Amino acid sequence: MSERRTLQLGQENIQYILTRKKMRNMRMRITSKCEVTVSCPFHTPIADVEKFIEKNLDWIKKSQQSILQNATSLERYEYMTGEKFLYLGKEYTLMVKEGAERKVQSAGDYIFMTVYDLWDFEDKRALLDKWYKSQANKIFADRFSYLKFLHKDKFAGNYQLKIKKGVSTWGTCAVSKGVVTLNFRLIYAPIELIDSVILHEFCHFYHIHHDKDFYGLLSTLDPLYKEHSKALDRKYIDYTHYND
Repeated sequence: MSERRTLQLGQENIQYILTRKKMRNMRMRITSKCEVTVSCPFHTPIADVEKFIEKNLDWIKKSQQSILQNATSLERYEYMTGEKFLYLGKEYTLMVKEGAERKVQSAGDYIFMTVYDLWDFEDKRALLDKWYKSQANKIFADRFSYLKFLHKDKFAGNYQLKIKKGVSTWGTCAVSKGVVTLNFRLIYAPIELIDSVILHEFCHFYHIHHDKDFYGLLSTLDPLYKEHSKALDRKYIDYTHYND
């Protein structure tokens, strides 16, 4: 369980979030909102926790200053109730609670997440990413198969689909291996934009380079590819690298 506490050091009050859990050593983290969080073994005395904070006070201040200086337009999530997340082009409100089972599910306009510890940022991020990846595995595979069948006169090869987290673009194509790789964060975008990326990669099986012939083929398969590309760059491009 977690609690908010305040440590007074001279004229300064240090607010922090303390979480006790099954672990060996204390650990400190500064959130993207500059909050100090400390995790410690269950029976650690408060005096030891506060000595730990005092010892790392310079690091805390430098970390908070760095976060403020390097803030970008991309929202930095804490995976807390009320934050907005994209899924298939629609904005969902995250609802988080503690429970005995780690799970994520969507219903209506909400994504519901149950975790062991509300303040374990890394666990929440990993759990939601796992859910996104599972959705991407199913939906991307369905769209990949559908588009390949729809254009079977052009794409009759034994193509394979891979979905990865660390892809620096929305998609890549290994022509010699017949493999299309998609960034799983494409799951944030609407279906028509997912289809556009898949068709773009399909075209590389005919034309490796982005030349006139490549775009000629792409325009027959996806007449709105320019608009689709602009939409991806305008609203979703930051997510290609986010948290990878």
